[in-house]
Amino acid sequence: MYKVNLQKTFFLALEISGHYNKSYFNTNDLVKLANQYKADLVRTRVDKKDYKFLDDTKFGGLRGNFSTLLTLKGFVKRGNKIIPFYSLGMDGRIVNAVNNGEIILDSSDLTANTANEILKNLLEREVFLSKVRENQAHIKVMLEKDSVKLGIKRDNAFKKDSVVVSSTGQYFLRGLLNNFINNNTIEYNLYNYWSGKKIIKKNMHLLISIPLKDNSWAELYAIKFEDLIKNKPMYLMVSVDTKKCIDRLGNIYNLYNLEQAKKKFSDGNANINERLTYKWRDLINKESSDEVEIKKEVKQQETWVFIDKFLKLKKAFSVDGKDVVEYSMSSSGGCDVLLKYSGGTTQKLELEHDWKNYLDHRHHENNAWADAWLFAEQEWNPSLIIKLFKPLKGKHGNRIPDVFLCFEKDQRKAYKANWIDESFKEIELKF
Repeated sequence: MYKVNLQKTFFLALEISGHYNKSYFNTNDLVKLANQYKADLVRTRVDKKDYKFLDDTKFGGLRGNFSTLLTLKGFVKRGNKIIPFYSLGMDGRIVNAVNNGEIILDSSDLTANTANEILKNLLEREVFLSKVRENQAHIKVMLEKDSVKLGIKRDNAFKKDSVVVSSTGQYFLRGLLNNFINNNTIEYNLYNYWSGKKIIKKNMHLLISIPLKDNSWAELYAIKFEDLIKNKPMYLMVSVDTKKCIDRLGNIYNLYNLEQAKKKFSDGNANINERLTYKWRDLINKESSDEVEIKKEVKQQETWVFIDKFLKLKKAFSVDGKDVVEYSMSSSGGCDVLLKYSGGTTQKLELEHDWKNYLDHRHHENNAWADAWLFAEQEWNPSLIIKLFKPLKGKHGNRIPDVFLCFEKDQRKAYKANWIDESFKEIELKF
């Protein structure tokens, strides 16, 4: 058996997860549930009668603590409002394990207990992440130690935000660590960067930190406002090893160390025209989904494999003599990727780790996956494909993919199935 010590907020969130009948969380919802079902772990602040939510833990605002714990998944329309929604962990595995009894919580010592090593590792990673997020949320503590060495200081005009200004007049806002995509890739969310009027008041660049096990502020990098405003990404993925940075559409962004940024970046008064035309509402309208349509999350791991390893950070490629000029990712129900050809037509593409995952997720039973292609990280294995998919082809028809994008001995390949004679024809790929 494995025992993992949890922070109080993490333990509380897991305790109440069984009372929440949706796949995703919102901080306001969790605050209400915490007070309804776990009053023993939550108290009202008697010293703040006008406190917005009247709910608090013994060490800080409960809503704020939840926000540093959770992973941002997107935005959803709820009535006339557009609100962010979250998951506890990168996906639903931890919450599902608690609800299925694979993880047992012990309130006597605030621990999570499991016999599954994979779940133990997931719990430990979330504990580490929540500590990093908490440390990075208190940027003033870091600045008290390193402000002089780094040449930056807290800007008092943005008291509630992690905004710093350099001695040469550049403004930076700290981006939020969202979660690990895999062991070597971190996703950051830019919710705090784009929201409100911060970048309108000042020309503001993005500051991110790549943490190490014992240092939440181990490596500091900056991204130019001028690069970000072009595409307005809500999420950025950064390779810890290579320092490559891309958004979910595969756009590439240059990372600069802090010294380079102080020498090369524009100051706080620049880019007035771009800042005047920027509208936060326009961005979240583009990013949001209808609440009833939220059926699954974008599989970040598969996304990174497809963009980084298969496309090698390129947007355009050719398949079977047709030029793909663009692609888009989806977080709502349906296929993960939509390929756009130069002629204007499109092709649906589903991303998976393993070939069997397509069936595990029951995509073959849903018309949203009709005529879709399939990509998987798993090594190409034609006999396995025949074994998995051919018995279902007769019943499910075009909901079973005919075209497969894959890796074969580290080479990028595409194959089209002939189900009658159980063979595959290689399709030409050009990058």
